[in-house]
Amino acid sequence: RRAASAAAPPAAFAVAAVRAAAAIAVRAPQMQTAAVRLKGDVGALRRTRLLDGLHVSPFAVGRASRPSPLLQPPQVLACGFRHFGSTTSAQGASMSGAGQVAEDEGVLDFGNPQIAFESMNTLQLFRSCIVFQTCAFGWVVRNCDRLYAMSMKVFGGRITHGILRYTLFNHFCAGETAEGIVPRINHLRSFGVGGILDYAAEAKDEELPKAEVPLDEATTVGAPLSARKYEYISEAMCDANAAIFMDAVRAVRNADPDGFAAIKLSGLGDPKLMERMSTCLVELTRFFLKISRDGDDTTALKLPYYCIDTSFKLDWETFSSGWRRFCRVEDEEALRRTFDLIDTDKDGLISFLEWAETVRLSDVNKLVGDCIRQGPLAQSALDENELELYFNLINRVQKIMDLAKELGVRVMVDAEWVDIQPAIDHLVIFLQRKYNTGDRPIVFQTYQMYLKGMQQSIHVDLERSRREGWRFGAKVVRGAYMVSEREKARVRGVESPICETYEDSEANYHAAIEAILRHGSSPGNTEAEMLVASHNRGSIELTTRLMRELGKDKGCVYFGQLLGMADHLTFTLAKHGYKAYKYVPYGPISEVVPYLIRRTQENSAILGSPGVQEERRMIRNELVRRLQPF
Repeated sequence: RRAASAAAPPAAFAVAAVRAAAAIAVRAPQMQTAAVRLKGDVGALRRTRLLDGLHVSPFAVGRASRPSPLLQPPQVLACGFRHFGSTTSAQGASMSGAGQVAEDEGVLDFGNPQIAFESMNTLQLFRSCIVFQTCAFGWVVRNCDRLYAMSMKVFGGRITHGILRYTLFNHFCAGETAEGIVPRINHLRSFGVGGILDYAAEAKDEELPKAEVPLDEATTVGAPLSARKYEYISEAMCDANAAIFMDAVRAVRNADPDGFAAIKLSGLGDPKLMERMSTCLVELTRFFLKISRDGDDTTALKLPYYCIDTSFKLDWETFSSGWRRFCRVEDEEALRRTFDLIDTDKDGLISFLEWAETVRLSDVNKLVGDCIRQGPLAQSALDENELELYFNLINRVQKIMDLAKELGVRVMVDAEWVDIQPAIDHLVIFLQRKYNTGDRPIVFQTYQMYLKGMQQSIHVDLERSRREGWRFGAKVVRGAYMVSEREKARVRGVESPICETYEDSEANYHAAIEAILRHGSSPGNTEAEMLVASHNRGSIELTTRLMRELGKDKGCVYFGQLLGMADHLTFTLAKHGYKAYKYVPYGPISEVVPYLIRRTQENSAILGSPGVQEERRMIRNELVRRLQPF
């Protein structure tokens, strides 16, 4: 069946047909026996109601996630019972119904290679095997940027990119243009898998940037984020990047209406400006602490930003005395009006949420104008030129989100390095307030759970969404900048913002998933939506178990893995009716090469992890099964 395709020459087709017929004739007795056993087992299932009243057919049983050995003999699978009734064409396929199978007491079998690699032909499976094996060689991965430069010099771009196109590019990327990715997206959709589209091309550089190479699995925290780092050249370049992101939103609408677009805010504004914004936001947080603690923020200075405790509230007396220590107060009534303005819920107390919501970046210059002395907050305030760039950044992001809302496309804002992350948080909260007020969220924030204190940040944002009445949307990842963040902390002589151990990150990651899942179960809360971005089988199993325990709708929780990796997770989830997605990069091959190189180097340790070793073993076993002679 696999060999005899419509494109095969007639002679090859005839030979394949004869061999297949001979094989079927040889196996006919076993198949007959299997059919009898299958019929008996189906009757037993109906009598004992093991499928909880679900209508049972021989074909549904043959596709069950963990059938008994009697229900899934190799002969039955060879005859194609598992494929009966599944949708394999893009036309009419949907995310919710493509080839779903029944769950056996909620336990998913991620070890079935026929489900994991059903979407690949044998040649593609062979390519996957070669790519995984190549990426397992440390020397090749560490020096792939030099090897690429040497190949470009010796063989030129045509040969070099031709080789890359049919290996790394086609494995990890969907195509070069928005139109060119449609067949790949449709193919994924035919198996119930959606796409998260990411235009991965970078501004051209004379040199390829050095990648961060983790040393081993213990220092690699989960599935990495996109590896792009934008170089700020001018406002015109930021406008061009905004146009690219808008094209990506349109591409999602045209290729996969139920998909997502991914954007990076560092491509829409000067990263140095975003660092200044982050510094100002951090100082505003510390100023809130100083007001409450007699001016002492020594403890906060030593802590990573997300570890700062902001759970307390200020009453009028504390606020008044603290404000007077730092600012000139000429009018008692004006100070009282300031307090009442910040106290939005009128309970006589100011929480950090109210403080952060009311005191805006654009107001800091006015605020520090009354300061008795110029401290860190005054030094961090944005000047007029920076405020103009800040508003330009906001306008670009709003144009993208206006288009996304008009087209009904959801947008995931990537997390980035810690020095600019507070600015990203600030902007995303602003966008969520504006665009997440409908039936489903448009803007999704990304939380990097390898950061200390990030669990507290999620609880704050969940509470903020409840108070302000908008839909919470999140992508939960482990993180991607661990090596550089630890090195920066060491050089600066401060505590590292990264969790000390993999186990700590894992605990944070799982706690975040549970908190978001439980949010919608509480009275008065709207249902939160979340994408669990992970290649970790244990994390996936934990999430599906919690969903069953809490009675969560599968339509509000999504699972995402990188294109070309963890297919045994993605396609098994999709087969069982979960919302499974692939993170789908695309762009011109000559411009995507830096992305591919960094992606390969980032994943060097992950590619040696037990999970990927299991996937490689499954690929080899499936190749052997397919290549065995009839």
